[in-house]
Amino acid sequence: MYEKTIGKFHILIRKAPYVIQKIFFHVSHWRQYARWVKAGKPLPPARVIKERLIDKYRKLTGYHTLVETGTYRGDMVFAQLKKFKKIHTIELDNRLYNEAKKRFSTFSHVNILQGDSGKVLTQVVNELDKPAVFWLDGHYSGDITALGETITPIFEELKIIFSKRLDHAILIDDARLFNGKDGYPTLEELKKFIDQYYTGVQIEVSDDCIQFLLKY
Repeated sequence: MYEKTIGKFHILIRKAPYVIQKIFFHVSHWRQYARWVKAGKPLPPARVIKERLIDKYRKLTGYHTLVETGTYRGDMVFAQLKKFKKIHTIELDNRLYNEAKKRFSTFSHVNILQGDSGKVLTQVVNELDKPAVFWLDGHYSGDITALGETITPIFEELKIIFSKRLDHAILIDDARLFNGKDGYPTLEELKKFIDQYYTGVQIEVSDDCIQFLLKY
């Protein structure tokens, strides 16, 4: 999550018409990007880097569906609204879920689900008949985020995704946290887990994101 404390102004902006939100977040995110570059590009990267990464895989694969775990304030959904034909997003916290429902109520191609993504993701995957880009960010990170049965449901999420053999693109946010601490597996443990289902998967870690493509 790129912001821990949200101001009243930002909350109001998210209730504004699409065009106003678009202008505001475009300016806000590029200012954040400039500050990030000036600071020497520390982790985590600026918001636009992650938005670009999703767009990179959309263009690379040609996929029209985005599946996100961890809706939070809905800003990643907003950034991808006009780029994907279908967007599914899952949020555990009930208040954040309701906020997202209101924010995207006029966008029929956005499907917002409430619950633990390690379980609810099954509903989405079962409906998919074509590959999708997955943005997995459904972990607990303090502040107003909700804590499920685990700090990160990444193993449960991947099991669900792997249950249906489609050539998905998988992007796991916050790669820096996969160090074996605070409830996270190490990157090596994650790789071994993936190898149990698919051998030879080429995993790339860049822009604080674990990335790989499934091929059958």
